[in-house]
Amino acid sequence: MFTRLQQWTNQFRFINGAALVFLCSIFLLSTACNSGKGAVSPKIDGTTQVVKGKLQKISLLEGNMTIAPPNGQAVTLKFTPQTPVKGGVLKDIHKNDPVQVIYNYTGEQNNAHSIEILPQGSCGG
Repeated sequence: MFTRLQQWTNQFRFINGAALVFLCSIFLLSTACNSGKGAVSPKIDGTTQVVKGKLQKISLLEGNMTIAPPNGQAVTLKFTPQTPVKGGVLKDIHKNDPVQVIYNYTGEQNNAHSIEILPQGSCGG
């Protein structure tokens, strides 16, 4: 009798542990690309912001890109050939790639400070 109770207790603990790991994984995956309302963060240091989402379009010649966060309005940004790119170079970035850009608004436009190429699937697909 005692052995059966121990087996049942061990199985119950395993199932609870597996369920906890599964739920934590789902939570982490669901929030991987959402940093606040519309995946555009509140202002940091006055005018610095972060946008995380899929690249809608990019023009290397014109030096601009448009990013669509999972929730919210698309953000168009200006960049230069000197803008740092984590995870590659500017020519590695293509339409629908998940990216994160730190930028600031100066007068008339959003200027990218840095661009990060994120793993595929990290922004909802």
